[in-house]
Amino acid sequence: MKVCDFCKTAMYWDKESALRAGRKSMDLPESSRFKVGVGGKIKGKSFTVLGRLSYAHEKGQWNEWFIETAGGGIQWLAEDEGELFLEKPLELKSPVPPFQELEPGMQIMLNDKPGVIEELGEAKCLGGEGQIPFVVEIGEIYPYADGSAPDGSYSFGLEYDTDGDHPTAFIGKILSVKDTKAQRAGFGPDAKAAEAIRCPGCGKPYQGPQVESTKMVVCEACGSALKLDEAETRVVGKNKGATPPFTLEVGHSVELEGTTYQVMGRLYYVEIDEGLEYPSMEYILHEPEKGYLWLSEENGHFTISWPLHIAAAMPPIKTTGKKVRVGKDLYSLFEWGKVTLRWVDGAIPWTATVGEKTRYTHLIKPPDYVDQEITGREAELFQGRYVPREEMEAACPEGVVLPPARGIYSCQPYTVPAWMRGLGIIGSVFLILNIVLLIWSIQADKSNVVLLQKIAYNQYSKEHLSKGFVVPTDNCVLRLSGSSPLSNSWLALDFAVVDANDRVLSEFWDEASYYTGRDSEGRWSEGSRSFSTYLKVKEAGDYRLLVHAKGGSSYRGPPRKEPVTLKLESEVTIWYYFILPILLSIPMVLSGLIHRKLYESKRWAPVMDYDWE
Repeated sequence: MKVCDFCKTAMYWDKESALRAGRKSMDLPESSRFKVGVGGKIKGKSFTVLGRLSYAHEKGQWNEWFIETAGGGIQWLAEDEGELFLEKPLELKSPVPPFQELEPGMQIMLNDKPGVIEELGEAKCLGGEGQIPFVVEIGEIYPYADGSAPDGSYSFGLEYDTDGDHPTAFIGKILSVKDTKAQRAGFGPDAKAAEAIRCPGCGKPYQGPQVESTKMVVCEACGSALKLDEAETRVVGKNKGATPPFTLEVGHSVELEGTTYQVMGRLYYVEIDEGLEYPSMEYILHEPEKGYLWLSEENGHFTISWPLHIAAAMPPIKTTGKKVRVGKDLYSLFEWGKVTLRWVDGAIPWTATVGEKTRYTHLIKPPDYVDQEITGREAELFQGRYVPREEMEAACPEGVVLPPARGIYSCQPYTVPAWMRGLGIIGSVFLILNIVLLIWSIQADKSNVVLLQKIAYNQYSKEHLSKGFVVPTDNCVLRLSGSSPLSNSWLALDFAVVDANDRVLSEFWDEASYYTGRDSEGRWSEGSRSFSTYLKVKEAGDYRLLVHAKGGSSYRGPPRKEPVTLKLESEVTIWYYFILPILLSIPMVLSGLIHRKLYESKRWAPVMDYDWE
């Protein structure tokens, strides 16, 4: 097919002669990126544009550029909503389902290659220019299906005949806008100015921002949504009520990830649950070399996202917190529901109608997230990340005040407060120090026995002086331990350290008790027959223990007269002194983990108890 450059009539021919004249092609608007007869580069490889076709569908339009590469190869470069797809024809050797049987998210086979359906629709060929390698009836309506590989490694398109039974297949790759550079011939200061868009409702011309991929604008005067369809402007919806509290205005510049974008359009969505409305806002950002970026705002939190062409294994039965694989990554299913578009203004790269509903599934892996959005027969996947407040404040124009952030957003990353980070460091140092001291104290305990004596009842029932013992060093720590063959009895002991001049230097006490019996649950016992205590002697020298004790079989029962064996050891360390500091430092070390656990519980609280039925 060839479209006449002068009268825009489509002509068809075989190898020998023209067969017939076709319908007249629409006078297509010039493209700011590609032009018939002009060359460019895709990832460094040269190409020349031979022809162009333009299609319109329910949500907007797209262009398909027929290009010839430097080596003589023929490919198609499809341009839709700022995305580029480089594809070539694929000969189908096995059948694919007819158009009527396809559904968004459905997996099909293209010969031996799996593909996932992303978009279904019916497209009308508006016209073309230059040379086209096959016959396309201008004005005819063709069913189509677009999709990609489960891992996003390639894209594909199916263009069915008018009956929806016999598709022509294309397969290729998804390009970023920056991968494609075209010569700008014919697009300078003297280029033809864009034709004014005038609102059919109130007559006011649209003077807001727009780019070639704009498919709809909203009249600033009356709020009518104007679809730029074929050669006319049609009203497809109208805003009602007051303008929502958007933070950014159409036309604002926003600098994100080192690129300055312009706010082209704004959308306001509402989700209704149990009579309550939960609003969210979306800004369409555009930069000629980078394409589109979506900026979302909800409860003072901001995220950015971009289209993702990859398979997401959405579970048939959704459960909050369930792991979902998206490509090679695992995300957690956070929530799902339905939002309604309540307001739209500015310039939009698709037809967004007030009142349309979108089903969504929200997956998170903070700070990243993936959203699946299904509107009509189109299923789209978006990947994005959380924008920290300080980054958003730096990105906004001067004078823009961000609303206060409320609560914890679904994909908001956890950050450790500075004071808690310091507390954790101090706790870790304190914990390590006391563990080292505990180990040292246990190893340094030489346990030199300086006294071992068995004392009978008739001795300790009165005050009794033990045998002498020697304290080898000043400020020596001694450990006194004792045991008695108690049986359903108790023993209370008073001690005093006496020097060589019979002076009492210190006094202390200890006790032991042991009871046993049998009940309906079996035999039981409680208490201990032994005891242990520590004492400190300031000066080296000769000493004795003054012992006095009393006991009994009950509170007032008679004594059992059990003997007591005492053992006194020098050069010991009190290791258990370090247990309490260790126990106190553990919560300090774990404070970050505890704080994060509380943070995550607040993140999931709004959806964990929600009745999705």
